[in-house]
Amino acid sequence: MTPSRRSAPLLSRRALPLLLAPLAAPALARAGEAVVVKDLLGREVRLPRPARRIVLTQGRHLPALALIDPDPLSLIAGWSADLRQANAPEYAQLRAHAPGVDRIPIIGRGPVDTISFEGILGLQPDLVLLSRFTAGGPDGGLVRRLDAAGLPCAVIDFFADPLMDSEPSVAILGALIGRSEQAAAFNAYYRTKMDQVAARVGSVEPKLPILVHAHAGGTACCFSAGSGIFTSMVHAAGGRSIAEGVLTGQMGQLSLEYILSADPFAYVATGGPFGGARGGITMGTGATAPEARDGLARVIETTGLDNLSAVRAGRAHALWHGFNDTPAHYLAVEALARWLHPDRMQGITPDASLAELNDRFLSIKMQGTYWVDLR
Repeated sequence: MTPSRRSAPLLSRRALPLLLAPLAAPALARAGEAVVVKDLLGREVRLPRPARRIVLTQGRHLPALALIDPDPLSLIAGWSADLRQANAPEYAQLRAHAPGVDRIPIIGRGPVDTISFEGILGLQPDLVLLSRFTAGGPDGGLVRRLDAAGLPCAVIDFFADPLMDSEPSVAILGALIGRSEQAAAFNAYYRTKMDQVAARVGSVEPKLPILVHAHAGGTACCFSAGSGIFTSMVHAAGGRSIAEGVLTGQMGQLSLEYILSADPFAYVATGGPFGGARGGITMGTGATAPEARDGLARVIETTGLDNLSAVRAGRAHALWHGFNDTPAHYLAVEALARWLHPDRMQGITPDASLAELNDRFLSIKMQGTYWVDLR
């Protein structure tokens, strides 16, 4: 991560009032009012009224909708199958919540080259939501095609640079569906949570080294985050990733020899659905703490990471990999900060924050195991 990106959260707060100036009017929440907003690419998006038929080119944006709308599935005219294919437990929860979810038309599998432009046109949506990735790469190919066809589309994102993009993305989404007040309420809550952690650990020096072992056990040892994504969360938690500066991209492979020589202060594996079946760590919706802990122990033992002093000292943990693409990533920041600086984080717990998130905001609850300690 470059120095300019490290200051991203502060820069985004300064820029947010300018970005969202057109959103300030309470009239946007009224169903008949026109919407004018700039998306993450700086494109002006105009709707004659808040969107009610939305195509998601990334199904994983559904939880963001669930933060600010009481019935987000009712807004979806079609979507990518990435959520259905990659997260069976979460999709099963959706089916239990709304059996009609299986009838939502599929327009692709997630990667931009699988998205059917004709399928989107046939659904006649009043809004297409894209991520930076599904927008079509640097040239924005899918965006250009949608613009040429006269279909309103907007780019939001919670993956490429979550600490920079999440707040404006939630605000953009709120404006587009006529729920600016709800979006503002969540963003205020998010900022409070992030600022609480920053006040405790932001000035700590030196930053404690940490290994984030991504998709632990499901890939050869050891896949990690180089820039953005989890690395920015580690920074916010008062740490530094041992992959930073070693891996040139967002993700890459670290050798076991390098990891052992770096001897990080803490070890954090990430897991998700199908973790156990793939030799990884089962975490997320429906997962239990014992099965996540068992998976973590198995990964450490089978990879040779039990030689790390962090493991021997009890500083080995696991985190839900899905935090890499949701505005709820502040929960991961809290967990990381508690693992790195337990003495400074007294009174702040991700368990309490998750309960509050479910109670105050989410219409589709987060129910499962999202962080766990080896012991």
